Amino acid sequence: MTDIKNLTQAEIQEIIDNSNHKNYESIKEFHDDGLLEVFPSADDVWSGYSDDEKLTLSTGKVVLFIGG
Repeated sequence: MTDIKNLTQAEIQEIIDNSNHKNYESIKEFHDDGLLEVFPSADDVWSGYSDDEKLTLSTGKVVLFIGG
């Protein structure tokens, strides 16, 4: 997994643009609660998650929204 502190501003904006999150604090809160994880690539994400639970960023990192 990738620490969300290591996300670039562009990656954070991409998450905001493609999710219900409106700011970094919301993303961090979900991450801290175990509801959002960031992986280095799609190969690192368990294949059992559906496409609507994943967001592939332009950098290749994958955001996993746990619980849908």
